Amino acid sequence: MWFVGKSELLALIERNCLEEVMPAFSDHRSLRKNALIYRPEEQSEYVYLLKVGHVRLYRLTEEGQEITLSFIKAGMIFGDGDVLNEASYSHYAETLAASRICYIRKADFKDLLKRYHVINQFVLRSHHQRWQEAQKLIENLSLHDVRKRLVNILAMFANQIGAPFMHGGAGGAVLIDLSIAQDKLAEFIGTSRESVNRHFSDLKAEGLVDTHERKVVLTPAFVAQFLPGMTAALAAASTAQPVASSVQPAHHAYRTPVVRA
Repeated sequence: MWFVGKSELLALIERNCLEEVMPAFSDHRSLRKNALIYRPEEQSEYVYLLKVGHVRLYRLTEEGQEITLSFIKAGMIFGDGDVLNEASYSHYAETLAASRICYIRKADFKDLLKRYHVINQFVLRSHHQRWQEAQKLIENLSLHDVRKRLVNILAMFANQIGAPFMHGGAGGAVLIDLSIAQDKLAEFIGTSRESVNRHFSDLKAEGLVDTHERKVVLTPAFVAQFLPGMTAALAAASTAQPVASSVQPAHHAYRTPVVRA
């Protein structure tokens, strides 16, 4: 029951009704990092609720290139569109970190949709949001150069899984709370690991990014330039409560960025 408050879906159900719906959420499984949850052509038997961790949804082109469709964070559901369409899964789902996932049987999920109108509305909103996200990711892959694609994907991560962070003794930075290997980040934006390495080093030399414990830090300069709408919220967060540990900006020669596993 501890994850009820963290799930957008379960938060919609009145508390006095939770006991009768919880059996549908009783199948919890732990998966390691980079585990494949489902693949295209597999029969859609479950809808998934991510309790802990991060998941990526993607497709493969005929040439074998991975096209990222969406990033799923804790509390979100996925796999629901294929279940509702009575189809096999249309894409891949893989964990980006060690994850804990609730497997909801197809019949149970459909029963929830029949009984709770708010869940129907939630699912429709989720589909629309993921569609918009997929369009942005595909546009990012097809219309921009590598540097712009890298900046855009980092900004997207900041909006989804970013945390306020102290950088150089001051607030206003964002920690992307996920360790991403260089080769995986390259897959996300359709380029080589060497290209990601080079462009990340350039961004770091310009004072736009840094690293902390194998995670990417977006500096206040990055936030001001690429995430201006986040500036006020970060300022409020830094005064309201303690934020993540700080990292001092490097003053030595910049080396290979630590966006690795």
